[in-house]
Amino acid sequence: MKRFLGLTLILTLLLLFCGCMIRQDTAPDAGRTQETEQPAETETGAEPAGSGSENKPAAEGTEEETEPPETGPEEIPAEESETAESEPPESDAEPGIEIGEDESWKLILVNADHPLPEDFRVSLKALRNGHHVDERIYPELQEMFDDARAEGIYPLINESFRTAERQQEIMDKYIARYESNGMSRAEAEAKARTVVALPGTSEHQLGLALDIIAEKDADSAATWKWLKENAWRYGFILRYPADKEEITGILYEPWHFRYVGKEAAKEITEAGVCLEEYLAAKGQ
Repeated sequence: MKRFLGLTLILTLLLLFCGCMIRQDTAPDAGRTQETEQPAETETGAEPAGSGSENKPAAEGTEEETEPPETGPEEIPAEESETAESEPPESDAEPGIEIGEDESWKLILVNADHPLPEDFRVSLKALRNGHHVDERIYPELQEMFDDARAEGIYPLINESFRTAERQQEIMDKYIARYESNGMSRAEAEAKARTVVALPGTSEHQLGLALDIIAEKDADSAATWKWLKENAWRYGFILRYPADKEEITGILYEPWHFRYVGKEAAKEITEAGVCLEEYLAAKGQ
């Protein structure tokens, strides 16, 4: 009996010992955290919301560049840029005209009967809008445009200095236009010469003549009226008046103004004559 109780006690102790060993192997390690408790990383690597990433500036060069804002009326001119340098041109006026040597360049007569000398040279001043004028007329030209704008008139240069090549291109364009309307070559050439001068006979090759219109959305008629009434104050004249077509050989051009100097411009305007008549009166 005692032996049986002793075996029972030994078996009980063995069972208790094995149970303790099993519980120790299955208990969690207190010093190790579970991986699922750590925040998961995103595939894109984006920062979590609220980190401030939305306030970062966009990378440079990602937006399309916009056009520069439009400015006000185009001024004449903004920058100086000489395109040619030469001695002042010699006078091509009629012999006997009594004008000072230093003033002769202002009254050079260029028309169908008085072509520009082949050796004519002029020192040009580049304007901001791509046009060019004789640099000597620039101060008065700038003053005239500034004063016009101050009175609500917005003139714009449409044509200025031209080369002989450019003059020929314009002549050819008009001839082709008239021929397309049914004129013969001779008729087209004759008609074109009433609106465009042959190369070598155009005032635009002097750098002293300008075709002036109004800026966009402005009134050209009002601009021409202002210039006709005021251009003489700055040394410019309406070169081809409506009542002088037989003398000038050019149809009325309300947009074409020629620099002749303030003194001559005042006398021509007051007398109501064209440049040909003025010079003839001075020399004969």
